[in-house]
Amino acid sequence: MKRILLVEDSTLFGSSVKEKIESKFECAVHWTKSLKDTEALFAEQEEDFAIGILDFVLPDAQNGEIIDMVLDHGVPVIVFSALFSDDVRKFIWSRKVVDYLLKKRPESVDYVLALIKHVMEAENVKILIVEDSRLYRRSVRELLEVRKYHVLSAATGNEALEIIRKNPDIRMVITDYYMKEMDGVELTSQIRKTHTRDEMAIIGISSDEDGVVSAQFIKSGASDFLNKPFLAEEFYCRVTQNLDLLDYIQEVKDLSSKDFLTGLYNRRYFFDLGKKIHASALREKTKIAVATVDIDYFKRVNDTHGHDVGDLVIQSVSNILANACRETDIVSRFGGEEFCILTPNITPADSLKLFERVRQTIQDSVIQVQGADIRVTASIGVCSTLLKTLDDMIVRSDQMLYRAKNQGRNKVQIT
Repeated sequence: MKRILLVEDSTLFGSSVKEKIESKFECAVHWTKSLKDTEALFAEQEEDFAIGILDFVLPDAQNGEIIDMVLDHGVPVIVFSALFSDDVRKFIWSRKVVDYLLKKRPESVDYVLALIKHVMEAENVKILIVEDSRLYRRSVRELLEVRKYHVLSAATGNEALEIIRKNPDIRMVITDYYMKEMDGVELTSQIRKTHTRDEMAIIGISSDEDGVVSAQFIKSGASDFLNKPFLAEEFYCRVTQNLDLLDYIQEVKDLSSKDFLTGLYNRRYFFDLGKKIHASALREKTKIAVATVDIDYFKRVNDTHGHDVGDLVIQSVSNILANACRETDIVSRFGGEEFCILTPNITPADSLKLFERVRQTIQDSVIQVQGADIRVTASIGVCSTLLKTLDDMIVRSDQMLYRAKNQGRNKVQIT
């Protein structure tokens, strides 16, 4: 469990923030009210904190001394204070903090929660910097590393394209305009040939102030633009905003393509993508398999334990299916207790091994609910013969499923 440090001398405000953090995240919040207490906490704790939320003024540290002390322990810092002045602001940002927020604004606590989420997930977020100036590349890298992002860098457009080819999960590219070989606008156009706006954010950067370069960037597919020089605050706002937008888009996609109970793909998505995979298999003459999975005697579970427990059983079986299959497989819930799986590039022999392993795992699993141990089994029908249409393969897998049911259930039948 990750740990969060909260340093706040106000009992009312501190208890409110602590409660909101712990209700939103699976983490332990360690709350201190002074510099001395925080030093004692670090002396007795061996594990690191994921992030620290600090008040600027404390009873025994009136001038922000707490910031340097926590930063010296390698903890990313959010300063959350009622104090604001140009001198204080400059002092805080000179310390390379995650952000500086005012308590007076009612929306600030929600913003802090969003920042915590960003920092806790940042190590899994890849951001590529493309800049031919080593000095500027290093300064942007340092800003991103304050928030713990996984940072990659390139000095040229061609180098950037190669890095993207090797790291297709890059979430954001921050690119300068003026570079040798290929400028930032052309690089943006090249990236958009393989990565849409829904998949990757691109922020263009330039010192030009006439607006022409920014327009070229946006028209070429950039998500945003920044003028050099920029404030760290503005930079962080743009990065956060664009990453949030990608997350929102993914959430909308998931709502339309995934089953709400299990998180598996829904029937519609299965057919949309499955037909493309089937067509490709026909064209390339490769092997695919379609399997239909049905939980045995599921009505008995609902009648005995209730529908809430039935939902937990469905979720448990869904997790087994998802964990057993490869990333390239389509695992979907068709409805009720029935699932359908499409596995590309797999031989009949390997299909049998895979689904026999799935069947055995379901049989061996114990679902503990309300003090009761519930066990279920599943029957599985597999079509490993490439037929004319995907519908034909599903019909054949259904026939094999019924054969498995008729032969006593808890079996795999394959054709």
